[in-house]
Amino acid sequence: MNLLAIDTTTDNVSLSIMKEDKIIVDFNRRIRFGASKVMPLIEKLIKKASLDLKKIDAFVIGAGPGSFTGLRISFSIVKGFGLALNKPIIKIGSFYSLAYPFIGGKHRNIAVVSDARRQLIYTASFKINKNSFKMEGKEKLIKLEDFVKGKKDCLFITHDKELRTKVLSLYPDISFYNKDVWPKSAYLLELAKSYYIKEKFTSVNKLEPLYLHPKTCQIRMNSV
Repeated sequence: MNLLAIDTTTDNVSLSIMKEDKIIVDFNRRIRFGASKVMPLIEKLIKKASLDLKKIDAFVIGAGPGSFTGLRISFSIVKGFGLALNKPIIKIGSFYSLAYPFIGGKHRNIAVVSDARRQLIYTASFKINKNSFKMEGKEKLIKLEDFVKGKKDCLFITHDKELRTKVLSLYPDISFYNKDVWPKSAYLLELAKSYYIKEKFTSVNKLEPLYLHPKTCQIRMNSV
């Protein structure tokens, strides 16, 4: 299968291409106003992969939570591709790609966290097994202190250094991975293979992103 994945939920612009079940392009770079440069990058990377967009079997999108501008641009691009080329779209939460590299590691419980401002975080918990992982419930918008209470056995991970510093200053006994972990579209592609086989697609009219900042995007606490 040929798949193209986009994740612009953070400052890290991530674009990946799978050709005949093998990832041949894995682009990750922190670019200022990077989301606005996604289309030229796609054109360049498609050409590098010796592919035509018409040969892509499905488009994969990192659904957030993430920045309003980044998600708006990437979702518009994927919707346009899906409609123009009549190809399916696979939507996967971006937190999955942060937890993915910890599969098979020593930690069995992972907590992914992002700063949602106004004393809130967006978070998701994952159960990690030897060869797989599973999100517990859904992504949550919650107060930091309320989430930490029941997660002392988790390894916390984030791409936000300031948030990591804040959490450790408040809860020094928390286990926090000491490096920034950014969403990567290549990990989304690995997950998307089973989605494609099972025809687990998202229709264009139901293709909605998960925005990170409540005040900006009018997310209400009772909506999660």
